[in-house]
Amino acid sequence: MSLPSSHKRGDIENQNFANEVYNYDWSSTPLGSMDTWDPAIKTATSLCLKSVFPICLFIGPPHWIQLYNKAWEPIFQSKPYALGKSFKETWPEVYDVITPLFESVRTTKKGIYRKEDYYELHRDGYTEETYFDYTYSPVFKLDGSVYAIITIAQETTQKVLNARRLKILGEFGRRMPEIESLENSSRIATEVLSNNKDITYALIYIVESRLNAGSKSIIARLASTTFDEDDKKEYQFPDYFPDTPKIIDLSKDVDKSYNYKYITLKRHVATYSFVKCDESWPLDLVIKEGKHIKVLLKDGSQVVLLLANSFCGDQTLSAILICGINRLRTLDEKYMEFLQLAVNQMNTCLLQGKTREEEKNRAKLLADLNFQKVSFFQGISHELKSILFVLIP
Repeated sequence: MSLPSSHKRGDIENQNFANEVYNYDWSSTPLGSMDTWDPAIKTATSLCLKSVFPICLFIGPPHWIQLYNKAWEPIFQSKPYALGKSFKETWPEVYDVITPLFESVRTTKKGIYRKEDYYELHRDGYTEETYFDYTYSPVFKLDGSVYAIITIAQETTQKVLNARRLKILGEFGRRMPEIESLENSSRIATEVLSNNKDITYALIYIVESRLNAGSKSIIARLASTTFDEDDKKEYQFPDYFPDTPKIIDLSKDVDKSYNYKYITLKRHVATYSFVKCDESWPLDLVIKEGKHIKVLLKDGSQVVLLLANSFCGDQTLSAILICGINRLRTLDEKYMEFLQLAVNQMNTCLLQGKTREEEKNRAKLLADLNFQKVSFFQGISHELKSILFVLIP
């Protein structure tokens, strides 16, 4: 039975990378030519290069020169070529954190295992939040000293992100029974989104569209936010925020043609386009485009404006969720999927609030009508009694 072409291609790539390692000029490093290496280091090298799991050898203290297999390469992302380079040269941002671990393995001659360990790495043009499961195991020379550390690692960043994002989305469902009105639902939505690493802050604008004497009125009202209020009931927004009034008349802007400035950010997985935002939130652009807008504020932080579809039967109400983005994560496809799910959950909350508000108003109206009906018939009954009293002696 022949192997699938993907397996064959993977085997070829692994073999080609192994050849690259063996043909590397190791004499240009503190390790010297590979022919002079201790047999244990050669054996560990063979094990590393034949494995399909991410493995890296850090050889020769105090430099800890790197030798790794093909499966390890994705961990570097956009970092420069690291084969034969010292650990400090490639990973200066975590050198002071990792080196003590290496020294612990070297001096105690015992391995280390860590699960979902947190590191801030600079490997894609920005400081990135990452998580890893890994082991550090000593490799002994013939004289019994530790001369290398074999590292078996797996990045679990996306697993950690998925778990914490799922927890946030689940919180919406847990808070649903507390919803009583539209205002109450927007407050609950921002409470759910507070203290959240992936949405650093949130603002909800309720947008109401109406036709008045043939002209369309579009008013955006700030319903809730994760920011605290001061003594004057004013929200304490950061200095780098654009103008954030509580009420915005979008009917003045929605039909205008603006030349928004777009800025491009290149990352390892893709290139992203952002609207430069200094003076005011581009709510009009969200309404006009009918989709989310990525924004770059003047301090370099990123924001996404997401449109919640009309949550009212006559389609006069909609909402815009403004989300602050984690500076330690790139705004990739999975991040955007999470934000879209969050705005969908918020939309459900707002719909529930609007529905319950209408039900209460309807119940109050019926109660008022019933009271008026009873009062009317009571009055009629009294009048009839008066007439009958007169007619019947």
